[in-house]
Amino acid sequence: MLRNPSRMLVLAFLVLAVSVAAYSETAGNSGNHPDPNKEAPQPPGAVSNHAKTAEVVAAVEALYATLDEDLLEQVKYDLDDEKRRNWSNLPANITDFERNGIRMGDLNEEQRASVFAVLETSLSTEGFEKVRRIVRADEILAQSSPRAARFGWTEDNYWFAVFGAPSVTEAWSWQFGGHHLAVNVTIDEGRMFLSPTFLGVEPATFEDGGETFAPLQAELEGGLALVQALDETQQAAAIVTDRPREVYAGAGRDGVVPPTEGALAGEWSSVQQDMLVELIDLWVGMLPETEAEARHAEIAPDLHETRFAWHGPVDGSGSVYYRIQGPRLLIEFSTQGNIGDDAGHNHSVYRDPTREYGGTL
Repeated sequence: MLRNPSRMLVLAFLVLAVSVAAYSETAGNSGNHPDPNKEAPQPPGAVSNHAKTAEVVAAVEALYATLDEDLLEQVKYDLDDEKRRNWSNLPANITDFERNGIRMGDLNEEQRASVFAVLETSLSTEGFEKVRRIVRADEILAQSSPRAARFGWTEDNYWFAVFGAPSVTEAWSWQFGGHHLAVNVTIDEGRMFLSPTFLGVEPATFEDGGETFAPLQAELEGGLALVQALDETQQAAAIVTDRPREVYAGAGRDGVVPPTEGALAGEWSSVQQDMLVELIDLWVGMLPETEAEARHAEIAPDLHETRFAWHGPVDGSGSVYYRIQGPRLLIEFSTQGNIGDDAGHNHSVYRDPTREYGGTL
């Protein structure tokens, strides 16, 4: 699942280092209580990436150069505007929800390409392709579902907005979203933050241009592989009896904390922990590699406190839901009912409870 072997080595080292540190702390403190006066060390790899930030700033400025006065007014917001919280995974024309920014269907080809250039510059190759395929799936769904076609679900109904002034040193953010998609990227002092981000898709698998695409298949298969890798006792701890209708912490649910339940990763083998980290990387890896590694370095010290909860058949024969939850991480994945031709329908959400919207709201 990981993008390259060197990244795998970095993440495996982080898991090993955290395990050793946890053992050392336990051995040196018979009470097993951390010292509240001890300052937490900076996580390794959590460094600024001003070069990448400069590229993203340049991409936004290039977009601005293609927009007329009216579109410029539509795309720009203040950083502290509460409308940053206004995102949804629901399709257009089915609710009265008003999205932020400029609508892709109102742009010419140059302007649309410039929006996607901002996304491509900000995200990893895998992250950008995932976003593009989710958008494309809406067009495919409209071709197969009369209901989707009737409501005008299309690639045109996605919106892009910028909050704050693009800067290498000051905080700002961009947002791109529509049906099954809400990507919130905040940039602050050379760091990039992805929380909160919603990824969904229907149809889950589709053909386009003679190729088959399944944007969230790795997330589904990765969760199944992990729960199947647990022994009987661990599975019993992971499996929960209740599940939300879709995801607990989706649109309009900032600050919502799901029940803390499931199997504790600190009690797993190193192989099982590595599988968990690889699964987490499917969301964290939406960011460019340096940013993703920095985020993994933040999460790694909490791995022993992270829980994995599972609902549904462990053989993949039916609808499933899983949750990965730690002090600085929340990931949910859920298979949903179908609107189209029974080709699958998935929802997921990624959050950092300690730094939503980059900590700038």
